Amino acid sequence: MASAIPTNDKSARQGLLLVGHGSRDEVGVEEFLAVARQVAAARPEWVVQPCFLEFAVPDIAAGMAALAARGARSVVVVPVILFAAGHIRRDIPAAVAAAAAEHPQLVVCQAEHLGCHEALVALSEKRFAETAVGQHPASAADTQLVLVGRGSLDPEATAEMLRFAEIRRARAQLAGVTVGFLSMAAPPLVEALAAAATMNPRRVVVQPHLLFGGVLLKRLSDVAQSLAAQHPSIDWFISPYLGADPLLVQALLDRAGQALIGDQNRAGASR
Repeated sequence: MASAIPTNDKSARQGLLLVGHGSRDEVGVEEFLAVARQVAAARPEWVVQPCFLEFAVPDIAAGMAALAARGARSVVVVPVILFAAGHIRRDIPAAVAAAAAEHPQLVVCQAEHLGCHEALVALSEKRFAETAVGQHPASAADTQLVLVGRGSLDPEATAEMLRFAEIRRARAQLAGVTVGFLSMAAPPLVEALAAAATMNPRRVVVQPHLLFGGVLLKRLSDVAQSLAAQHPSIDWFISPYLGADPLLVQALLDRAGQALIGDQNRAGASR
């Protein structure tokens, strides 16, 4: 079970509930908890509590109870999730509402998901730069980037991933940026990689647009290696996934701050 994140200020009353999707893979869970510790270190005056929507503990109800027990009076819920789909619109709000009903003394608001936050774009660019491509002479104009998403049945989540890719394409001046999905959305990864290869680039960079490690990375690697074997004249690289990083912490704290300002403005307008 994930332990509470300590705070250096025992009188803190502002709570921050970080909600991860959850995973059966221990790597992803531990990386999420590492991010929670970084957030707590960045805002020691807050009470920071990690929790999970599914597959891991504590769940949202237990996380909210922990914040109440630790003296929080106001709680901002921050989904550590990339794109808006059913979890953001239905599952998390429903679980938060049920948990908050058990603690009526808490004032609770929910922040936006990460989406196309500037710090996430910067983190994606950073991971791209960390690949081995810098050691090779091919220029950006000779490089095809394939951003790989988890995939969702929700069309808005897919559209948001495409918007993220467009931001990357406009800023990087690459030969091309395409998107492929590991499941549930089109185009599937194998088709996206095949399309990138038909553009005859000198290199293809396959970049997982995933927050944390897990079994999906093995599937991505297997598909990429299969396409690389079919196109040996192209240099193929797999970029690191997003992972724990100060830029991710910055994005989460920014989302929290935006939610608190919005909640305060709504409270003021209602008076």
